[in-house]
Amino acid sequence: MLFIFCVGVEAGPNFFSIFFRDGKNYLMLALVMVGSALLIALGLGKVFGWDIGLTAGMLAGSMTSTPVLVGAGDTLRHSGVASAQLSSALDNLSLGYALTYLIGLVSLIVGARYLPKLQHQDLQTSAQQIARERGLDTDANRKVYLPVIRAYRVGPELVAWADGKNLRELGIYRQTGCYIERIRRNGILANPDGDAVLQMGDEIALVGYPDAHARLDPSFRNGKEVFDRDLLDMRIVTEEIVVKNHNAVGRRLAQLKLTDHGCFLNRVIRSQIEMPIDDNVVLNKGDVLQVSGDARRVKTIADRIGFISIHSQVTDLLAFCAFFIIGLMIGMITFQFSNFSFGIGNAAGLLFAGIMLGFLRANHPTFGYIPQGALNMVKEFGLMVFMAGVGLSAGSGISNGLGAVGGQMLIAGLVVSLVPVVICFLFGAYVLRMNRALLFGAMMGARTCAPAMEIISDTARSNIPALGYAGTYAIANVLLTLAGTLIVIIWPGLG
Repeated sequence: MLFIFCVGVEAGPNFFSIFFRDGKNYLMLALVMVGSALLIALGLGKVFGWDIGLTAGMLAGSMTSTPVLVGAGDTLRHSGVASAQLSSALDNLSLGYALTYLIGLVSLIVGARYLPKLQHQDLQTSAQQIARERGLDTDANRKVYLPVIRAYRVGPELVAWADGKNLRELGIYRQTGCYIERIRRNGILANPDGDAVLQMGDEIALVGYPDAHARLDPSFRNGKEVFDRDLLDMRIVTEEIVVKNHNAVGRRLAQLKLTDHGCFLNRVIRSQIEMPIDDNVVLNKGDVLQVSGDARRVKTIADRIGFISIHSQVTDLLAFCAFFIIGLMIGMITFQFSNFSFGIGNAAGLLFAGIMLGFLRANHPTFGYIPQGALNMVKEFGLMVFMAGVGLSAGSGISNGLGAVGGQMLIAGLVVSLVPVVICFLFGAYVLRMNRALLFGAMMGARTCAPAMEIISDTARSNIPALGYAGTYAIANVLLTLAGTLIVIIWPGLG
C-alpha cells in the first residue's frame, strides 16, 4: 500500500496536465499499450483455462509492473470470493507473476535493442531531426552547470566590433553565450539596460558558463581582463524552480526568455526524468527547472513562473498520513449491480489519494512536502516488503507450477510482453505519425521500464527519447494499477 501511494504522489504533479492538455498522443499511446495487454491477457487466460489469479499474475509479470499485481491482489481481497477460492487465487497470482517477470523484462530489453532494426528505423537520424526542428541546446551534456563572472576592459577592437550599436541591437548573449551584468564607467558602477552603448575604457562584467567564456571573440579579450572586487561582487546561485503559475504552464520554454532576465537554464526535469533542453517543450505544472544566475534575478524568475523548491529534510507527516487514510476510506467504497458487487479497492483509492497529494504539493509549496529521498525510501521499503510476501507465497508452488503451466506461461509472457509493444509502434507510427525517437521513448515510458529506455537512448545516441518517456510514464503508472483492478472485475463476466 505504501508503494502504490508513493507512485501516486510522484505522478500527481504531471498527471492532470498530461491527461487534459498537450499529452493526448502520449495518453493514447499509454491506453493502447495497457489496453491491448489487458485484452490479450484475458484472452490467453481463457484459452489456457487458467483462473483469475494466474491470469492477473501473468499480466503483471509480463508487463514487469508491480502496480498491476498490487491492484489485482487488493481487488481480489475485496471481491467477496469464498476464502478457499481466494487463497488459491492469491497463491496463483504470486505464482504467475514470479514465472513471467523475468520473461517480460528480458524480452522487452531485447525488443528495445532489436525492434528499431527490424522495423528499419534509424533512431539517431530521427533524434537529429528533432534537434534541428526544435533548436535543441547543443550543450545539453555540459559538465559544469554553474556560470562564472569575469570582467574585461573595453578596448578599441570591441568598440569597433560594436560599431555604435546598443546592447539590445548587439544581442551579445545570442552571439557569445554570456550577458553583461554590470558596467563601470568613469568609476561609476551601474547595471546596464538595453539602450547602453559600450565606450572605450568601460569595464564590463560578463556572466556565462566557462566554455562560453573560452569561446569569446578575441575583441572581448584584447582589452585587459580586470579584477575589481566591486565589479565581480555577485552571488551566483543555482535553484530548482517548480512550474506552477498560469503564465508559465502551457507555454513553450523559449517564451520564458530566461536569458533576457540574466538567468541560465541547466536542466528540465519532468516526473524525475531529465529532459533535453528544448525551446519547444511545453511546460506542465510540476515541471522542475534548474536555473542559475544572480540570486535576485533567480528569485524574480521564480516568483514569475512558480516557486523555488524547498530544500528541507522535514516531511509533512500530517498531510502524508491524512491522505493515506483518505485513500483507504476511498478504497472501502463498493458498487452494487444486480447480484454483483465490487469495490474500488485500497490500491485504486491510495493511488487516487497520492495523485491528489502530489498535485496539491505542486500548487502549494508549503503543503505536503516530502523530500525525494524519504519518498524513495518509503516506496522501496513498501515494494520490498510486498515482494517478499509474493516470494513467500509463490515459493511453495513454483516447482509444481513450472511443470503444470511453465510452457504456457513462457508463451503467454512473451506474447503479452511484446505484442502490445508492436501494436503501440504501429499506432504511433501510422496513426499518430510521431517522430520515431519520441515514439520509442514513449513506448518504453508506457511500459515504465527504465533499463529499456536507456537502450533506446544509446541507440539514438541522444537523450531526446526521454521527451517521449516522460510523456507516458506518469499516466502509464496509473493505468497499470487500474488494469490490475479491471482484470479482476471483468473476469467473472467472461464466463
